[in-house]
Amino acid sequence: MAAEQNGGWVRGRRARKAAALVAAALPTNGLRKWAYRLLHGYVFGPGVKLAHGVFIAVDRFECGADVSISRGNRFYGPIRVVMGAKTFIGPRNQIMCGDAVVDAWADDRNYGRALLIGADCLINEGHMFDVVGTITVEDGAWLAGFRSQFVTHGASVRDRDIHIGARSFLGTAVLMAPGSSLGPDTLLAMGSLVTKKFTEANVIVGGTPARVLRTRDPADEHQFEKVWQ
Repeated sequence: MAAEQNGGWVRGRRARKAAALVAAALPTNGLRKWAYRLLHGYVFGPGVKLAHGVFIAVDRFECGADVSISRGNRFYGPIRVVMGAKTFIGPRNQIMCGDAVVDAWADDRNYGRALLIGADCLINEGHMFDVVGTITVEDGAWLAGFRSQFVTHGASVRDRDIHIGARSFLGTAVLMAPGSSLGPDTLLAMGSLVTKKFTEANVIVGGTPARVLRTRDPADEHQFEKVWQ
């Protein structure tokens, strides 16, 4: 019975993937959003910009007003994706989860299967999100640079969710392991490996494995410029 149910799920995913390929190839932003609404029931707020080639084949997709999603982004799997208003997603990010997580053997694994992005966030280019657990990016956070990885599964892993605090800034090529987190207003140095929960606010974190390097200067009032607007 489980094998039959999983087979049906896979067939459904294949149909959704085919429909997403058609929607992603349509020539205008308006047509792409119309097709995704019609075919999958996805929700797009006013002013959303969906670039050519944005592939979305997930359980649920919802974004607020004035979200911009650049070319080459791929959202795939039995996951939920929610974005707040005025968030910018740069090109060629991979937001993925394998179909096997919905099989009967995974019923007790507590897989959250969600990417929750707040308002006024930046997800730059070429990042990989392994959305087996829940990845939460709070308001105003920047996942800057290139080729960072956010991994929420592994052998015997139970504490798998990843949390990134509000207004944090993550540099290039960071790796966040299952169960890791950053507090608000954190600066994470490029190339860092985060393996635990950091709850401190206003700190600079870096290294492999990452540790708190120092507290940010109280006079540091730097505001990241929204160069994409």
